[in-house]
Amino acid sequence: MSIRPSVRSRLLLGAALAALAAPGLSQAEDAPTRVSELIVTGEAGEVTVATKTDTPLLETPQAVSVISGETLRERGVMSIQDALLYSAGVRSDAYGNDGRVDSYFVRGVAPAQYLDGMRSTYAYYDTAKVDPYALSSVEIMRGPASVLYGQGSIGGIVNLTSKRPDFVRSGEIVGMVGNYQRTQIQGDVTGPLNGAATLAGRLVFLGRDAETQVDYIEDDRFFVAPSLTWRPNADTEFTLLLHHQEDTTGSTTQFLPHQGTLLPNVNGELPSSTFVSEPDVELYRAIQSNVSLFARHRFNPHFEYRLSARGSWSDVNYQTMYPNNYSNPLDPWVQPGQAGYAGPQRSMYRYISYSFPASRAYSIDNQFQADFKTGAVAHKLLFGVDGQQYRQFMESGSGLTTAIDLFDPVYGNYAEPAVTRRATTEQEQLGFYLQDQITFGGWNLILGVRRDEAVTRSIAVSGAVSEQESDATTYRAGLLYAFENGLSPYVSYSESFLPVAGANLAGEPFEPQKGEQWEAGVKWSPAPQYLVTATAFDIRDTNRLTSDPTNPLNRIQTGEVRSSGFELEGRGIFQEVWDVSANYTYNDVEVSKSTNPLEVGKPFAAQPLHTASAWVTRRFRIGADGELSLGLGARWYGESTDQTANRTFVLTTPSYSLFDALIAYEQDNWRAALNVKNLEDEYYLTTCLVRGDCFIGARRTVVGSLTYRF
Repeated sequence: MSIRPSVRSRLLLGAALAALAAPGLSQAEDAPTRVSELIVTGEAGEVTVATKTDTPLLETPQAVSVISGETLRERGVMSIQDALLYSAGVRSDAYGNDGRVDSYFVRGVAPAQYLDGMRSTYAYYDTAKVDPYALSSVEIMRGPASVLYGQGSIGGIVNLTSKRPDFVRSGEIVGMVGNYQRTQIQGDVTGPLNGAATLAGRLVFLGRDAETQVDYIEDDRFFVAPSLTWRPNADTEFTLLLHHQEDTTGSTTQFLPHQGTLLPNVNGELPSSTFVSEPDVELYRAIQSNVSLFARHRFNPHFEYRLSARGSWSDVNYQTMYPNNYSNPLDPWVQPGQAGYAGPQRSMYRYISYSFPASRAYSIDNQFQADFKTGAVAHKLLFGVDGQQYRQFMESGSGLTTAIDLFDPVYGNYAEPAVTRRATTEQEQLGFYLQDQITFGGWNLILGVRRDEAVTRSIAVSGAVSEQESDATTYRAGLLYAFENGLSPYVSYSESFLPVAGANLAGEPFEPQKGEQWEAGVKWSPAPQYLVTATAFDIRDTNRLTSDPTNPLNRIQTGEVRSSGFELEGRGIFQEVWDVSANYTYNDVEVSKSTNPLEVGKPFAAQPLHTASAWVTRRFRIGADGELSLGLGARWYGESTDQTANRTFVLTTPSYSLFDALIAYEQDNWRAALNVKNLEDEYYLTTCLVRGDCFIGARRTVVGSLTYRF
């Protein structure tokens, strides 16, 4: 098993970089100008996720990253997890390449995922994954963000921005083929629909038929996203966006045991294709439809109103089997004399689980922005009222079923569980927020406050309702000074809150978890095509549940988690032909307070102390109008650990290095590209948990594409 980076890996990386740096086929002055524009309008331009207003990154006193649509295309991104692989502070492959959901961590904690500024995920395994081809950009705001977005974790916000109609006519059709029998076709057409250019439309669609690295699991998808924008004048705009998507896949994680992945097994290594479920059982079928409305009206040069609203409906059929690792993680195998025994360390009993969630979510965000001055001080005042409602009806059933030989599986012998649980869950939230962005000379001050009321209900089949109410006031402040040389040091404070379900034995409801972050950093952009950000942060998440030392049956809120560290992120275009991005993250996430002294200092699983990545693209002019692009990416993840609360069982997942590559040629209206992820086809483990399972990372994926633009 090749887990640790090899000498061959480093030689390959050095040779590839040397080849890119060799005397080019063109001179810098021959390079196309569109590359320089990428930074100005994308990664270093204006961003809305951090302030809900158009604010340049250099004036935003918090760590924010933006991944443009051009970058998504260049790197051959096939999922949101892929999109986040080269971002500071983000761990997007902690549990391998999950076919069901996009799971990732920001600063060691799962963040909230938003679509067009509105929350898009409320629970696991009840929606379809968002496809990157439907997006124009991905925005990452690291750290607490409740002042603008309400309840959420200390991780922050990942906001996905949908493609919208453009009043400049353009279009493309893309065909793709790849390993794992991938065939895919996608298209994107936009432009004005009337002679007065007051109405524009866009149609984005994708169809895919593919397998995965795990036997018997598909990766099929279809979506269509039509949209209309009506702009009767320069001050008014309405956009209607529809999206319908159908996914057919399954669980590619498989939850394999320690022996045969991280630890030795007498039968050898379990291959990444190992399938422990049943071909006629395993299924994650998601059907989802969204209807979104966006409106904007500027009453005068100083006052503007904006509206965002969405309704989302999703139905999921989730059927799976996974090994029974958890009853005895050190020895989970079927023993001699037990049913299904096939030899030492070969067979495991399985759990079978069915769940059929039907979810409905509604969101609305009203924003009122006033731009004015008080003497020499400029204000950008934002007042907002937002609300969201989520309802899920779930039927489910699970149980222990037959064993399977992981090294020589024979399928067809299992018992189905009965649907034994039916429950309805509802969440509602209403929030009022006020924010003032104050500018005086080079000084930029941001102050914000928000008040939220949230309700969570559980409705039993009998009709009995269990309800819990939470409310919180959160604050935010940041100060930044923008020097004329492009240097912008800043310091900021932000908060988050997250309702905690349940009550203690006295019947007293738990208080919401409260997150607080102090962050200091510096942003440097000496020219529009360069941006470097260095950030230090300290986050505390309090009111976490922990055991009552006086009563083992009770839980109290004295626990605390601390996430602290340092991030360095940079992007630049050099000599107009080199596109370089790199980042490094040090993130220490651990339990800082607990009633169990042995738990204090326990690190979070799946979170390495050190991660780093870099991507380099070199562009060459070929002839009069051709362009060749060669790209190479490198990702390094340090080791991570997981341990039981009493620290009697400790697992360490080794570090690993991976490489990705691009070769593309463009001429006239055509573009041909080849993207390779995990260039060396490394077998590696992303995370191993003491509960009993390990997760194999994504093996080599090769995708060739041919694009025609018109």
